[in-house]
Amino acid sequence: MILLLEPDLSAYTDEQYQADLMLLPAQRYEKAMKYRFTEDRKRCVRAYMLLREGLRREYGYTDAPVFDFGPHGKPFLPDLPDVHFSLSHTGNAVLCALDDHPIGADIEMLRIRRMDHLLSILSSEEHEAVLQDPQPEHRFLEFWTRKESFLKFTGQGLPGIRALQEIPTVDTDTVCFETIICEADGFLYSVCRSKSNSSELPLNTSIQ
Repeated sequence: MILLLEPDLSAYTDEQYQADLMLLPAQRYEKAMKYRFTEDRKRCVRAYMLLREGLRREYGYTDAPVFDFGPHGKPFLPDLPDVHFSLSHTGNAVLCALDDHPIGADIEMLRIRRMDHLLSILSSEEHEAVLQDPQPEHRFLEFWTRKESFLKFTGQGLPGIRALQEIPTVDTDTVCFETIICEADGFLYSVCRSKSNSSELPLNTSIQ
């Protein structure tokens, strides 16, 4: 597994952005242009370019990848059916995870304006753990990003509250999680991957 992380999108210049736009396939260009604000467009474009760089490094694939989508909208690469990926972005940070097995990744800023109304997505044990933690927002975001990464791993659509409460946030017989807190940069991210594969492929993060 490899992770490609852009920790500070403010370093992504307008010139780089415009050059990358020219490299997008029509599918991704149209998606990027659907965003109203330029910063959201930049996140969309930069995430795609991280994926393209990862495919080149790890698999020698130099074409511009085009996505197909599963029944709940999970993207996959029809030209590379054995390669799995997950994209996520928040604030100034963009993350791309690549693996030879299903994978899910989610990144979030280390700040929440109001957390009380969000606690309903947690199980009772997780809820109590957040309340007892000296940094409750960080603990909540650890749980949330793990649930999101699990949903991306499985390719499920976003379920209701009760189903969210039941999504695991600790290792099971089939999946394992890893959460990295980048406090200096103001974000954390979690990765969910197959437990049978985790011992073979240690976390490998590439900072762009």
